Amino acid sequence: MISALGIHTDSRAEEYARVSCVGDIRVGRMKQTKTILFTILLLTATASHGMGATDDHGRTLQSWLAEASSAQRRGDFAAAAESYRKALEIDPSIPELWANLGLMDHESGKHTEAIQSFKKAIAIKPALFVPQLFLGIEYLEAQNPRGALPFLKTASEINPKDPQAAMSLGRAYSMLDQGAMAAEAYWRATESSPNDGSAWLALGTSYLQQLEEDARAMNSTFKTSPFVTLRAAETLAEQGKLMDAERLYKTALATSAPAPCARAEYAIILLRQKETVEAQKQFQLDAENTSPCPLTKMGTAVVSIVQGDMEAGLSGLSSLAVADPAFVESNAPLYREALSADEITSLTEAIGNREASGKLTPEVGGLIKGAFLSDTMPSITAANRVSSADATQPSSPADAMRYEAAGQYSACDQEISSGLAKLSTGQLVTLASCAFYAGDFRTTSAAAQPLKKNPPTSAQGLYWESKADQKLAIAALAHAGEVEPNSPQMHILLGDVFRRQRSWGEAEAEYRRALALDSKSRSARLNLAIDLFSELKYEEALDLDKVLLAESPDDPEANLLGAEIFAQQHEYEKAEPYLLRCTKLKEDLQARRHILLGQVYSETNRVPEAITEYKMGLSDDHDGSLHYQVARLYQKSGNLAAASEQLRISKQLRKRWDSQANASLEQSSTDSSQR
Repeated sequence: MISALGIHTDSRAEEYARVSCVGDIRVGRMKQTKTILFTILLLTATASHGMGATDDHGRTLQSWLAEASSAQRRGDFAAAAESYRKALEIDPSIPELWANLGLMDHESGKHTEAIQSFKKAIAIKPALFVPQLFLGIEYLEAQNPRGALPFLKTASEINPKDPQAAMSLGRAYSMLDQGAMAAEAYWRATESSPNDGSAWLALGTSYLQQLEEDARAMNSTFKTSPFVTLRAAETLAEQGKLMDAERLYKTALATSAPAPCARAEYAIILLRQKETVEAQKQFQLDAENTSPCPLTKMGTAVVSIVQGDMEAGLSGLSSLAVADPAFVESNAPLYREALSADEITSLTEAIGNREASGKLTPEVGGLIKGAFLSDTMPSITAANRVSSADATQPSSPADAMRYEAAGQYSACDQEISSGLAKLSTGQLVTLASCAFYAGDFRTTSAAAQPLKKNPPTSAQGLYWESKADQKLAIAALAHAGEVEPNSPQMHILLGDVFRRQRSWGEAEAEYRRALALDSKSRSARLNLAIDLFSELKYEEALDLDKVLLAESPDDPEANLLGAEIFAQQHEYEKAEPYLLRCTKLKEDLQARRHILLGQVYSETNRVPEAITEYKMGLSDDHDGSLHYQVARLYQKSGNLAAASEQLRISKQLRKRWDSQANASLEQSSTDSSQR
C-alpha cells in the first residue's frame, strides 16, 4: 500500500492540500489594506453626524476616532476596538463604526464580538461591502461554510471585482463540495488578480475536487454506463497502461450502444502499440458510422504517415488544420507516441519541403509541427478558449451541426455556446463535444452541467465534465507556477497537488523546482523524498531521508518515511527503530505507524504485539486486508473464535470495496499494493 505520509509543508500548504481551506494566502495583508481604506471612508461618512457630540467624560466622537486610528496604525487592534466602542456609545447609528469595530475584533481574534459588530453594521446598511465580506470570512474560519455563503455572495455582488471576495466565496463552495461553483468563483479571482499564483492554484485545486466528486458518482451510480467504462479506459491510456486500456476499450465496444469515440480511441491505443493494420481497420469501421468520431480523420492521416505514405498523411493533417486549427492543436498530442523518432523527422522534413514549394503555408506547417513535437502542457489561454460568439445574435443549432460535420468544431462551438441556457439535451451534447475538440474546455464543462442534472444523460454529463475539468486543472496548476516562478512555496504546493493525484513525475518536477530556488527547504526535501518513495526510487528516497534525519533525528514524518522504505524492502529489523522514534506523528498518520509496527512484529514472530498494533490501525482498513492479517495472527496463536470474527469483518469490507470500485479504481489499487 502507498505510504500514508501526509503533506509536510507550512499551515497554508496543508490548507491547500485539504482543498476545503483554499483561499487564505495573503488574506492578512488584504485585511489590513481593507481596514485602512475603510477607516478613511469612515472619517468622511461620519462628517454629517454629530461630530461635536460628547460622551459622559467630555470626549468627542472625533477624538475617539482619532485615537482608534492611531492604535490601528501601530497594530494595537484591541486598543482600537475599545476606542470604537467608546465612539459607538456616543452614536450607535453609524454602520461604518460597527464595521471597523468588527474588523478590530477580527484582527484581535475575538470572533464572537466581531460577528456581532458586522451583523449590526449590515442591519443598518446592508450595502456595505466590508462587513458582508468579513462576516463571511468569520463563518469560514469557524468551519461554517453554509453560514458564510449568503454574506460572501452578497459581497461578491456588491464588488464583483474584489479578488478576496471571490477567493473566499470559492473557498466556501469548496468546503461544501461544490467544485463547479468554486471554480467559477476562482475564475473571477484570476480575472481580478491575474498574477496571483494562489488564485490559479485554488482554481486548479477546485477542478481536481470536482473530478473527485464526479469519480464518486461514476463509480457508485453509473458504474455500468458505457461512458464510465470509456472514461476508465482513457484514464489508463493517459497513464501509459496500454494493455489495460486496450482491455477496457474492448469492453466499451462490446456493449450494444458504445459511447462515441470509443472505437477511434481504441485505434489510437493500437497505434501506440505499433499494431498499425488493426488500428487502420478500426478507424475505417468508425468512418463508416453516420457520426464518426472527430479523431478518426486525424488517425487515418497518422496511419498513412506510419505506413510511409507521407503525401497522403500530411495532406490529411493539412486539411484538418485549415478547417480548424484549434482542433489540431488540441488533439494531435494524442498521436505523439504513435510516431517513432524517424517518422517525426520525416514529417518535419515533409512539412519543410511543402512550405518551400508553396503547397503549405508556414502557419499551417508550424501548427502541425508544434502539435506533434511540443510536449508542453496546454496553456490556460488555450484551455479557457471561451467562445467569442455574439450573445445578442440568435444561435443556430442546425448550422452548428453542419459545422461539426465539416470538422469545424470551433465554429460549431461559437455558433451555439452563447445560447447554452436554451439548448435542448441533444444540442447540449453537440456543444460539449464541439467545445472539447476545439479545446474550449470551460464551455465543455459548462455544457456538461445541465446534462449531469438530467437523469437520462447524467453519465454522459459526468463524462464530459470529467474530461474537461482534468484539462482545466492541469492548465491552471501549470499557470500558477508560471506567474510565481520564483516562489519555492508555490512549487511545493503544486507538487503536493500533483502528488495527491498520483502524478508522481509532475510532483517530483515541482519539488525539484522549489529546491532549485531554496536548496535548504525542509518541506521540499521531505516531500521530494516521499514522492521518490512513491515512484519506487527507494535508494534515492532513503539517501535524502537520512540527510533530513541527520539534521533533525526526531522528525516524526522523516522517521516514518524511513520505516516505510525498509518495510517495503522487507528489512523489518531496520524499520523498527524508525517507527519507535515517530511517536509524535500527526493524528491522521498514527494508524499507518501502528500498521507498520504490526507488520514488523508479525514478521519477527512477536504475535501478541503484532495483534495489538494491527488492531490500533484498523481504522485504515478499507478493503478488509488488515482484518485478514489479524485473523491469521489469531489463528497462529490458537484463538480460532477471534480469527473467525476478524475473517467475517474482512469479507464484509472486501465486498463493500469491490462494489464501490470500477475497473479503473481496481487498477489503481493494484498499483498501490505493488508500491
